[in-house]
Amino acid sequence: MQAAAQGGPGIPASPHAIAFGQQRELQGSAEWVVMSAISSLLYYSAPLTPTSGDDDWCIDAVSQPPEVLFNFRKVATETTITDVRGSTILPKLDTMGFEKITAPTRVDHRDLVERSAPSIERYQRETEELLKSLTGADTIEFFDATVRREDAGIPGDPSSQSPHLRVHVDQSPKSALARAAEYGEPGRRFRRFQIINIWRPLIEPVRNFPLAVCDYRSVNLSADLVATRLDFPAWLKDRENYSVRYNPGHRWYYWGSLSPDEVMFFKCYDSASRDLALFGEDTERPGLADVAGLCPHTAFFDEKGPTTGHLRTSLEMRALLFHK
Repeated sequence: MQAAAQGGPGIPASPHAIAFGQQRELQGSAEWVVMSAISSLLYYSAPLTPTSGDDDWCIDAVSQPPEVLFNFRKVATETTITDVRGSTILPKLDTMGFEKITAPTRVDHRDLVERSAPSIERYQRETEELLKSLTGADTIEFFDATVRREDAGIPGDPSSQSPHLRVHVDQSPKSALARAAEYGEPGRRFRRFQIINIWRPLIEPVRNFPLAVCDYRSVNLSADLVATRLDFPAWLKDRENYSVRYNPGHRWYYWGSLSPDEVMFFKCYDSASRDLALFGEDTERPGLADVAGLCPHTAFFDEKGPTTGHLRTSLEMRALLFHK
């Protein structure tokens, strides 16, 4: 296996600003809207050799702690990432697999950074209302809360994690169903369940290491996704997610300078997704629809952005949403 590559401001990259136009009609006349993008390295996954199989990819965090081992490669690939801010693109959870809203939190940010139990509980109650309004879910169960920080030149905080620099999907259908079984009430009947990641900057806007999300409609499920075993300590309960192979057709987006008053939602799994059900050969499930089933995502380093001082603090939570 290979040791995990380290991320940070020293990552070799050669991003550059790109501007391109999108034409729209406005009161009978054509208008060009300038959309901005950058080109930066995203870390996709690939077999160790061209002839290596991809049927037993594994991330091992227990054999040689604190080292994390991979039996596949992480491949740095220069990729165009479009800034949604100010554009005419309107991402929605059920079409592109992600969405952003403006919704300031009333919970003290520093308490959230410290992961104080009362503050997390208050934030979950707030977020529950947002999720119900956004999706129409009947019941919501939270099962994860992770603080990530990147402070260049400042000793790391052992209570938080660094931004995750690898394209991945948090859940495979196997691990999503295991989560639903764990958190669902005995005998509970539901027509649909989702796992959604809720991502918010804390204290100040993101200065670097923003989150990039991939348009679900540009993903080839059978060619791009590789189920990956997670050999993690027992307290990390997920045992499988998806690694993602490079596809030049992927369409990547981010929000520049995302602020603490803004919150992003993106799908880890949706049982109603027809494509995802067909991919898993679960063709008999009732209630399938043409909706996004998941969202590949990753942090990325913008070499044109700041490289010193406080760069990012964020809180991400995952939630199970049950629809009756």
